Amino acid sequence: MSSREQLLRCALAEVIEVEAHDVCVRTPFAEQGVDSLLGLRFVRRMQDLLGAEIELEWLFDHPSIEELSVFLDQRFGAIGARPGSAE
Repeated sequence: MSSREQLLRCALAEVIEVEAHDVCVRTPFAEQGVDSLLGLRFVRRMQDLLGAEIELEWLFDHPSIEELSVFLDQRFGAIGARPGSAE
């Protein structure tokens, strides 16, 4: 599991009020109980953690932590990657 996946897993667990180990990175958000209101809370939490503007529609375009993490890594760079590194 990538660093970003771990971060998003913990953030989602906080929003849906479950333990992080109960959140599956491959299960779609909707199947984990994320509705539009919880989606907004999750987006706000991600913005706080990542310090970046996150669009709600990205949750629909990339409907699991695994898919969203790949997208965010492509958009913002992998967490922990140094500028100019090959990671």
